[in-house]
Amino acid sequence: MKKNDIKVGATYLVKVSGTLTKVRLTREHARGGWYGTNFATGREIRIRTAARLRSEAPSAQQISPDEARRLVDEIEF
Repeated sequence: MKKNDIKVGATYLVKVSGTLTKVRLTREHARGGWYGTNFATGREIRIRTAARLRSEAPSAQQISPDEARRLVDEIEF
């Protein structure tokens, strides 16, 4: 990714310790890069370059309340 494309507050797939994980960027660092919260561990990490960011993570699918009710009604307990 390129530095100009990065948005604080968005969720990205980031390479952390050799694996890809979802990270939400929380703020910019004064000397460059960003701080983000790792969804898997809940820890704050620093991302120094945009090269560690792979792509913006897809958002959760939004469904209407009526559709959610229909799904719950179909489940047998």
